[in-house]
Amino acid sequence: MAGHLKPDGKGKWKIIIEAGRDPATGNRKRIVRRYKGRKAEAEEYMARLIADFSRGNYVELNRTTLGDWLKTWLQEYKKQRLRPTTYENYNTMIDHHIIPNIGKMTLQELKTDHLQKLYNKKTAEGKSPATVHRIHQVIHGALEQAVKNQLVIRNVSKSAVLPSIKKPETRALTLNEQNAFIAALKGDRLSAAFIVLLGTGLRRGELLGLCWKDVDIDGGILKVREGVTYTKESGLTRQAPKTESGYRIIPLSGAVIAALKEHRKNMLSEGNHCPEMPVFCTKKGTQILPRNFNRKFNILCKKAGIDGVSPHSLRHTFATRLLEEGESLKVVQELLGHARLAITADIYSHVSTELKRSAISKLDKLFTPGN
Repeated sequence: MAGHLKPDGKGKWKIIIEAGRDPATGNRKRIVRRYKGRKAEAEEYMARLIADFSRGNYVELNRTTLGDWLKTWLQEYKKQRLRPTTYENYNTMIDHHIIPNIGKMTLQELKTDHLQKLYNKKTAEGKSPATVHRIHQVIHGALEQAVKNQLVIRNVSKSAVLPSIKKPETRALTLNEQNAFIAALKGDRLSAAFIVLLGTGLRRGELLGLCWKDVDIDGGILKVREGVTYTKESGLTRQAPKTESGYRIIPLSGAVIAALKEHRKNMLSEGNHCPEMPVFCTKKGTQILPRNFNRKFNILCKKAGIDGVSPHSLRHTFATRLLEEGESLKVVQELLGHARLAITADIYSHVSTELKRSAISKLDKLFTPGN
């Protein structure tokens, strides 16, 4: 198999590869491609084409653009498998970050260099490393499917270099902050919701997804079976946990049981209590929007004089208090619903380190004369 170049305008080259003869017709087979760039680059591209054809990796020429393929991939291959929030995030990455920059390029024109420039541009614009990684995740997934569909030979995104993501610092309430927050809850209609977060480590969506049928106050347990999310496209939706470990039964402490009993009494007086109703709802008995729950939390934090936290911080506080009391990582993992112990260990490594330091400090007395 041989190939040669022909000039095809300024900075453009026609690549012609002799690919033998068609076994059915006996006619000569030619692969013709065009390349824009330096001659040396065109020769390198031609060499790759010849190598790919020899290995049986050759794909037919097509003009499918990256933008068109991303939309097809998301709609036909991903939508049914994604949660509404994830689907909306993917759409945002495609419409706001990818298509305006490189969406008109064909899949077969796309190179690692184009992606690298896109990622570098987004970083220079002040986008966080996490956002750049999400953009890459979308492109990588779409190109993987394009390879399977024989639209391209290889996934050029694999060679791109991404910015490193700084591990976010886990923020839990201190004991003083926790006490101040609990004091700020007094008299609030949703005080029990925040006591439940502090006493169970539920995620916000899991808390808002609780129905009375999931709570056994007399038995002292609650069952996590679904959560609530909100997107502009789908509105409020209920969905099952992402993993099997997300389905869990959590024992309730005395403080949580007392808060739920008082809350149940208040809901009965409002007429907002039946098995299928949310445990924590509006005065009209409707589902609380996640953003409104955040707003309530911020008001309470301001009242308590606490800054730099979110409802998720109460989940961290729950886990931190358990570890400080000597509970095992395995038990904390199961209560939090983490799929793997490594996730729990990674998130709460700082707590484990402090506990180890405290344990080691107890050995000091062995090195003190007279002890």
